[in-house]
Amino acid sequence: MGGRFTGPRRAFLVALSVLSLGAGTGAVGAGATAGAASAAVPGRVKIFHGLWFPRAIATGSDGALWFTTGGSIGRMTTTGKTKIFANPPVGSPGGIAVGSDGALWFTDERNHSIGSITPSGAVAGYSDPRIFASDYVDAMAAGPDGALWFTNGAQSIGRITTGGVITIFRSKKIVASTSFAITSGPDGALWFTNGADSIGRISTGGTVTTFADPTIDSPQGITTGPDGALWFTNGKRSIGRITTAGTVSIFTTFQIDAPKQIVSGPDGALWFTNYHGSTIGRITADGTVTKYPGTGIEFPLGITVGPDGALWFTNFGNGSIGRVTTGCAVTNDTGTGIDLPGAIANGPDGAVWFTNGFDDTIGRMGANGTSAKFADPSISAPSGIAAGADGALWFTNTATNSIGRITTSGVVTNFTDPAISDPGGIASGPDGALWFTNGTHSIARITTAGAVTAFTDNGIRFPVEITTGPDGALWFTNSKSSVGRITTAGVVTNFTRHHIDHPIGITAGPDGALWFTNQFGNSIGRITTTGRLTTYTEPTFLQPFDIAAGPDGALWFTARYASSVGRITTTGQFTIYTDPGIGASHGITEGPDGKMWFAIETGNAIGRITTT
Repeated sequence: MGGRFTGPRRAFLVALSVLSLGAGTGAVGAGATAGAASAAVPGRVKIFHGLWFPRAIATGSDGALWFTTGGSIGRMTTTGKTKIFANPPVGSPGGIAVGSDGALWFTDERNHSIGSITPSGAVAGYSDPRIFASDYVDAMAAGPDGALWFTNGAQSIGRITTGGVITIFRSKKIVASTSFAITSGPDGALWFTNGADSIGRISTGGTVTTFADPTIDSPQGITTGPDGALWFTNGKRSIGRITTAGTVSIFTTFQIDAPKQIVSGPDGALWFTNYHGSTIGRITADGTVTKYPGTGIEFPLGITVGPDGALWFTNFGNGSIGRVTTGCAVTNDTGTGIDLPGAIANGPDGAVWFTNGFDDTIGRMGANGTSAKFADPSISAPSGIAAGADGALWFTNTATNSIGRITTSGVVTNFTDPAISDPGGIASGPDGALWFTNGTHSIARITTAGAVTAFTDNGIRFPVEITTGPDGALWFTNSKSSVGRITTAGVVTNFTRHHIDHPIGITAGPDGALWFTNQFGNSIGRITTTGRLTTYTEPTFLQPFDIAAGPDGALWFTARYASSVGRITTTGQFTIYTDPGIGASHGITEGPDGKMWFAIETGNAIGRITTT
């Protein structure tokens, strides 16, 4: 049953889905399925096939997964939509990391070079004869100094600024090895695995220190753990941990089988790829190891935390990308219409409606917690959702470049138009039409009869979410760190400010201003209709995502990687609510019952929190 709390832990109603559907109490409409609920399952795996030997993987500044693959760079959305960039400057890419400039940077073994690619696909190459041409140039990480650092074989570590200036640091303490990995440490230095069965450290000034220990055995991947230590994959059957002072601990178990890469997960554990075991492993700070098998996992190699709070990994053996959830230990009320929920909106029928990213459906949950989901062949990677002036729900189909409409009884209509391109957020406009973010440089409008108009402007730069403002215009976030405004006639104004940093969610506040989340700035922003900006920070939340106005005169927001929901008053006072059931939350909206409802991706759940 859903837990009920008082004080800082407000009342929650949480409903989770199950993997197989059976009879239950969920309300069923046309095209809907329902069944009894159960606890979420950690380690749920999904595989996306059709790639050519993917290797390293990283989360980009655009909210997608980027990976290196045979002679090209790949981009995959969290719904599995893939694009391959095989530009001539790309030779044989190895490691990949996101830079401080928002581009993806990668090592290129064949061309003696380092490459960069913007989220729109523009590639640049930086060659230098000191870059070693072999598999040794394999790993890359963003440094604390704003530069990119890479392993370079030949007893050296390389550094490249986002302007393309390369420095090579040589030391006899660095031993060439194809097992090299590098990461930014908690002490302001870079840490790397060393072929001489040791762990290395290099300061941003180039001073190298190595830590040898008889228990270190051919280390490969390395990452900073949530405990302030460095964790690394070690030999055939173990995971290692080293403090910044050089104290080594080794955890050995048969659950570990030729581990390759390792990453710190959003759940406070470390996750790693078991290359020979073809499984994904998880290790807690006390050394407890769990492994997760899955159909389609085959020689996994690289691993990263995705923008959706799940772990994403490359399958070198079968040319695919995999995704595994961290799970959520929550028992809950009935409802199985939930499957990787994303955006959420208040419907005209007294229920909340949401997009299901895992199985391409639209979900509905009543105020009593009963749920249903509606399937239709035209629904593909649904992203945003909003109630229209016609009493239906409207949603964006990212994978098929279309806009969907669903009645409260579950009848789906799909609208296609050549002007629709990668639609995202959607909102009901003051003119009775639906407005949505559209591709890289466009905001579009669709009438309830299906007529589409697209507006293109240089002030529109990778738009994410959109809302109706108090001034009769539409306001939207540009992931390229600005906030935009567009009139119903299509006139665009762009507001760039120093403290706007990859904004995502946006909503009109009760004070006549627009409020938005700064995902990378870890702050909440407020901008007046004349462009005056104020930002508010609070140290306990991480990467705020969506935001909505509440019935209590405050703004409510989700914090995806802090497992919490936040509240901010119009004067900037924060309250943060934590609960084991929250997990990585996504969209948030005021429900028909005056409470705030939000989507929980990692737990396949819908949450509800009271405002009083």
